[in-house]
Amino acid sequence: MEQIVTTLIVGAGLAGLTCARILNEQGQLVRVLEAGDGVGGRVRSDRVDGYILDRGFQVLFTAYPAARRQLDYARLDLQAFEPGAIICKNGKRAILTDPLRDPGSALPAALTTIVSPFDKLRTLALTLELKRKAIGQIIAGPDESTESYLQGRGFSQAFIDNFIRPFYGGIFLENKLATSAKNFRFDFKMLSDGQTVVPSQGMGQIAAQLAEPLYKKGLIQLNARVAELLYSGEKVRGVKLESGEIIEAAQVVIATPAPEAARLTGLAVPQGQTSTINLYWSGSLPFYKSKKILLNPEPAALVNNAVLASNIAPEYAPAGKHLLSATILGLPDLDEEQLFEKGLTDVQRMFRGDAQAQYALKTYKPLKLYRIPYGQFAQPPGYHANLPFNRTEKPGLWFAAEFTEASSQNASMISGEKAAKAILKQARNQISAA
Repeated sequence: MEQIVTTLIVGAGLAGLTCARILNEQGQLVRVLEAGDGVGGRVRSDRVDGYILDRGFQVLFTAYPAARRQLDYARLDLQAFEPGAIICKNGKRAILTDPLRDPGSALPAALTTIVSPFDKLRTLALTLELKRKAIGQIIAGPDESTESYLQGRGFSQAFIDNFIRPFYGGIFLENKLATSAKNFRFDFKMLSDGQTVVPSQGMGQIAAQLAEPLYKKGLIQLNARVAELLYSGEKVRGVKLESGEIIEAAQVVIATPAPEAARLTGLAVPQGQTSTINLYWSGSLPFYKSKKILLNPEPAALVNNAVLASNIAPEYAPAGKHLLSATILGLPDLDEEQLFEKGLTDVQRMFRGDAQAQYALKTYKPLKLYRIPYGQFAQPPGYHANLPFNRTEKPGLWFAAEFTEASSQNASMISGEKAAKAILKQARNQISAA
């Protein structure tokens, strides 16, 4: 069975869906192939026993430029975190926040001693500096690691270890802070310029919204794994699925994670990866009340960060129940039972000395865990210069994937936008030439 389409998109993550939606809106005949049983790639949510579980701890920054262009925030019913975090160390809990956006926590944050007054002033200065700059300015110029950048700005090692490592470890999925300082500055600006949110029905709703017009037209095919690209001479002319089905197209857009893109195309894509494990427990009692994330800077910690997700979005748990999410960086060699046991023990240590929290945590039972070997591609200093373009060296072949920009939801959507724009420009040029 052979089918012919104008543009075939392999992968229904945020980049592929964005690209497909734009092309479809402009009259291109598109088709999206997804190897899995649902859209979203890594941005998916499951429903288990009445709980909403995101596949890995994820949030949306409302200041993301591409998200603002592509998403209808009102329809997502976004639920916001409180700015800052609760740092749990040595049996004490300390609040760190942005007093400009969180005046209610300004006083306890000012009084905390886990972060020095000088580091608080440096943080405020950095906030004000980056808010004044455009995104292009903050990612321009030479690069260095995030740790080197912060040290160069005079931040103390205690501040870096107690706040930056666990907080940005949850964003970068690595706490050595070896990630590009350009990523750090961009994320810092996004945190300062907007809110950190989740849709009330789970992060998967982001992909569902992007996919909605495509589903309505029957343009998404699930459980359709591509075995290989098909060629006519040097030009890519379509794909062959593992099922044996052949689909021909004027062009093929690869919108998969980097390892799969490398397998299919043989082209150079970013190497390396960060990994994570996300644990979920169900509980009967809340063990803290705020909407802030919990950070665990203890040197021997297993859990890097945790949050009572139902505090942020009550819809994540059934009525009268609570959902605890905890993030582990890397893939420690522990089985599921050990991960749940040691993970909950870590959370209990984070609330050492709080009898009420300890009582509540005894009600928490394992619900589900996600092992995510490929969370992000590695983004060391200077990586931007080596990223592939959307248009590849092979005629008829394009990339629409985070690895052409950076590893984030925003970057994925930007890559999809750029690929669609380039394909449409090519189509207009071909019409003009004819």
